[in-house]
Amino acid sequence: MRNRILPWAILLAAAVVYPLAVVADGRPSFPSRADCIHPAKTDGNLEAVFGRFATSTRAEAVQQRAVEVGFKGTRIESDGCGLLKVTLHGIPTLQVGRAFIAEARTVGFNPRLEQEKP
Repeated sequence: MRNRILPWAILLAAAVVYPLAVVADGRPSFPSRADCIHPAKTDGNLEAVFGRFATSTRAEAVQQRAVEVGFKGTRIESDGCGLLKVTLHGIPTLQVGRAFIAEARTVGFNPRLEQEKP
């Protein structure tokens, strides 16, 4: 009988302890949208973000336009905070990134240069 109760006791304890640990500071913590934006500050691991969107339809339209004007390799990814971002990875330095942004502006885009999250 004891062998049958032990797994249920462990499950019950986990079901009670985990939620209490998560809300120990009074409420659960979720990342804000600002937590998913990492402005570029140093060389290396950079990306150009063409925008963040709540719908895949809008993200796909921006990505398609970016590819049409020559920004090959532009992708749609989750930003980790509930939005989709249209991004181009592989920018090696801030100097190259600034030149990329200047070029993108000539065709109607205004991307942000960001550090890719680790």
